[in-house]
Amino acid sequence: MDISSRLIKIVEMVPMSDTVADIGTDHGYVLIELLKRKKIKRGIASDNKEMPLEKARKNAVAENVENSMDFRLGSGFKTLKEGEVNGAVIAGMGGILIRELLENDMDVIKHLDFILLQPAQNPEILRKYLYQHHYRILEEELVREDRRFYEYLMVKYDPVESEPLVNHLDYVVGDLLLKKQHPLLKDYLTSKIKELEEIKEKINLTSVNAKRKSDDIILKIKELRSVRDGSDG
Repeated sequence: MDISSRLIKIVEMVPMSDTVADIGTDHGYVLIELLKRKKIKRGIASDNKEMPLEKARKNAVAENVENSMDFRLGSGFKTLKEGEVNGAVIAGMGGILIRELLENDMDVIKHLDFILLQPAQNPEILRKYLYQHHYRILEEELVREDRRFYEYLMVKYDPVESEPLVNHLDYVVGDLLLKKQHPLLKDYLTSKIKELEEIKEKINLTSVNAKRKSDDIILKIKELRSVRDGSDG
């Protein structure tokens, strides 16, 4: 079974565990690889559509791990019981959808040792939510695959900890990536600057609101450049 570097990073980040759930499992590759590497004893593949679950089941049979997996149809964490798993993975969904899934099932989430999140879009919205709603950020990672960057956040709900970031560019980048000076950080920030520059070029400065938006983008680009150019230091 050949899986992408984006998914391999998830497998590498998941700690040794008894049982892990993959929410929105798609083909089930992550759990299958975790089982093959003996990083987990059991996996729960959960999806809100029957076809991905059937694909995951067939792949598990092909890799001889079907007896160590459960396949459950349902939305988000609603397929899980409190305390049933050590941790969970949510990969490939948008940041806004991930935020909604977290908000909807706090009773399950409060019992998890970790949740590994890999948002496909709007990572800054998800990061802001995590920092402001009692999540401890255990680890952050970046992967570049096919010229696209993927962000990873390993988190744990903590009723005490809630420390919003102060001057970090609307949560475009988190503390941990900056502190460890991730080798992809400079290129990642450059890509974000390019995105903002493209947005700015498309703004028609015919209204006060448009001018204000353009000014905000210029400021954010300046801040991103400052962080990027100081990231070697």
